[in-house]
Amino acid sequence: MRLNNQPVKPVRVPPTRFDRVLDLAALFLVVLLWVLAIYFFIDAPDKVPTGFDAAGNPRGWGSAVFYFFMSGMGTFYAVAMFFAAYFPQFINMPVVLKESTVVPQSALMIRCCRWLNIVGLAMFLFILFQMSAYQYEALRMDASLFVAGMIGNVFLMLGVIIYYSVRISRVK
Repeated sequence: MRLNNQPVKPVRVPPTRFDRVLDLAALFLVVLLWVLAIYFFIDAPDKVPTGFDAAGNPRGWGSAVFYFFMSGMGTFYAVAMFFAAYFPQFINMPVVLKESTVVPQSALMIRCCRWLNIVGLAMFLFILFQMSAYQYEALRMDASLFVAGMIGNVFLMLGVIIYYSVRISRVK
């Protein structure tokens, strides 16, 4: 028998209706990534930007196939986050779970993964739009907006992690 303050592994918690909505939103973003990649690839020039400097300007150019690579990376990220949401024992959060509160703490950890899935996929969409901006003038944005968006996305991810870490640790 464990003492009440001994750490335990998270458990799988059935998703709520809101969790299913978050999963569907992430699935929609994955499909959107692939639809946009195909659309951009069909019209792509020989070279597309594949890397950006700190100012958001292209620093590397490559084949238009990179659109599919970026969508593949986004899909891999989404699958990893879906896996974490359905197998929470593999989540590594800086919070000790207690046996008496493992279910609500696990539910919060899983919700955190679902939010991170959406935020991360939004980042991949943002990069895809920045790549395509050099072939579609209407999508072109100021380079500083791109850098601010990427930095903002990273801080949003950190904010989600910190918010849920604090909530998980305060569950009584």
